[in-house]
Amino acid sequence: MLVKDVIGECLVKMGKPNFLSDDGATPEPEEQALADRLLAAFNIAYRRAATDYIPFYAEESVEATDGVIPASALGHAIIYPVSLRANGVNHAVTVCPSGLATELRGKGTLRYAYLPPSMELDDEVTDMRLTPAVLSDGALGEYYAADKVFALAEAYGESFRDALRELRYKGRALRLGGRRKEWKE
Repeated sequence: MLVKDVIGECLVKMGKPNFLSDDGATPEPEEQALADRLLAAFNIAYRRAATDYIPFYAEESVEATDGVIPASALGHAIIYPVSLRANGVNHAVTVCPSGLATELRGKGTLRYAYLPPSMELDDEVTDMRLTPAVLSDGALGEYYAADKVFALAEAYGESFRDALRELRYKGRALRLGGRRKEWKE
């Protein structure tokens, strides 16, 4: 799905015409300003989904020198490390100011959660877990919070959070604790 499809759904939910549809017309200045504000709100919601609910993971081959993997050597902005493996062995890795500290000396494979980059209108959201309805609710929640329309911000924000909570646990088996044994004398 394209980002402009999500912004178009936001416009429809706001009761405005979708001026971003592919009809070839250029938007008016006030329409472009609204689209820019909705795009900024979309980016906030998209990053919140990636950091708080359904993280995006990357795996990269890295090299640790003097026990540090520089953050600038990674392809994405790291949120937190998941694992570091070298020669089939897991190595401890912790976050430090200059990058990631580890006891590994040499090359390994780092798996980490990353922060997605800011998106533009013509960019594509490739994560199949997110739907335009979910992202438009998040964008509208952020948009209305910035405009101080707190009732609508809370309604859209709650819908966004509920959908993301459901996505986080969808497909996972739920584990229930064992039953308590009744004490008999």
